[in-house]
Amino acid sequence: MTTSELYLVGTSYKYSNIEFREYLIENFESFAEDFKGCNEKFSLITCNRIEFYFITENPLEILKKYEPDKRYYVKKGKEAVEHLLRVSLGLDSFLPGEESIYYQIKDSFIKALKKGEIRSSLRCIINRTLNSSKKIRKAGLVTANNEIAVEIAKKSIEHLGQKNIKAVIIGSGRTAKTIYSYLKNDKNRISIVTSRKLYDLEFQGADVYSYNQLKEAINGADIIYSATTIKPKSYIIDEDIIKGLTIKPKLIVDLGVPRNINPKVKDLGVSYWDMEETYRITKKEENASEYLNSLIAQEASNIYLAAYYKKIRPEIKALMKKAQRIISQETAIAEKYLSVNQTEKNYIINKMAERIVKKILEPLLNNPKNEKDLMKKIKALEALGVKYGKNKDSYEA
Repeated sequence: MTTSELYLVGTSYKYSNIEFREYLIENFESFAEDFKGCNEKFSLITCNRIEFYFITENPLEILKKYEPDKRYYVKKGKEAVEHLLRVSLGLDSFLPGEESIYYQIKDSFIKALKKGEIRSSLRCIINRTLNSSKKIRKAGLVTANNEIAVEIAKKSIEHLGQKNIKAVIIGSGRTAKTIYSYLKNDKNRISIVTSRKLYDLEFQGADVYSYNQLKEAINGADIIYSATTIKPKSYIIDEDIIKGLTIKPKLIVDLGVPRNINPKVKDLGVSYWDMEETYRITKKEENASEYLNSLIAQEASNIYLAAYYKKIRPEIKALMKKAQRIISQETAIAEKYLSVNQTEKNYIINKMAERIVKKILEPLLNNPKNEKDLMKKIKALEALGVKYGKNKDSYEA
């Protein structure tokens, strides 16, 4: 029986350097082309990872290309689901347990839905994964560390070793707001550089500049944080801008991938941290407990089985329709031979036929308890003459 399977191809800060991840993001359309013919697909792109989850019947060409390359990891089925669950819990992040990755997955999921790239199976997997992640966090089984942006801000201030700093934050998104919230408590002078219209409450007390005023904003700054999304290979700050400053910054923290600031600024005597360096500085080892690992494995198994069951639901529904036809046929035959007595016999015969059909189909109607049970259901379907059409979309439940 030909059926589809879930696969994952990805890379992260644990497998590849920042230059390689920049290259992938800059050439993402070319990367995505390899997954064009998949039944369903979902991409997750963050500063520290690029991942493609996909469902297909013919993975050989994709696997042949990516499995030999050690910069990528390739996972299949339940293993791919477990990986996504661990990622959503922040257990694969710089700071174990950080929460921002959960929202990044959710945002990417919504975008993929709008594009029509996700249907029943992947929707089931991602929805259930996010729900399981929320449940595990709510139970207190994963410690919610400060967001990575807070830890970076903390380490950068420690690096400067001074109080009352002048800081410039380029960007106005979630990361920029997190850094600003951390810095403003120490009465630092903070400037925001953005192209977006801001409301006073978002960065209350900060000086706001446009990108056209960038040089004015960063002149005399002790530290610059760049936390914005820009076009690949379009640096916001390069060596010429730094050379033209009256007072150069002591530290530049580039939180973009692709990078927002030309790394060559460090040749001008400026300390420069990109995501590679911040990982080295903020790295924390935190091993999940045996119980948590066991729970994650069980949750992943349940999610995978539920999604797999969705693929055979159309065939089960077809069997139910067939059962209804059997009931009609049997009832018609019974009516013909029992027409002499119309009191309660029609009702009894109908109920009898329904009970017979339900007993026949009962093993197929319940959710599978484990993989062995799932295989029994599939074999039962085959025994009843149900086959998967090679080109048939079995994901619309």
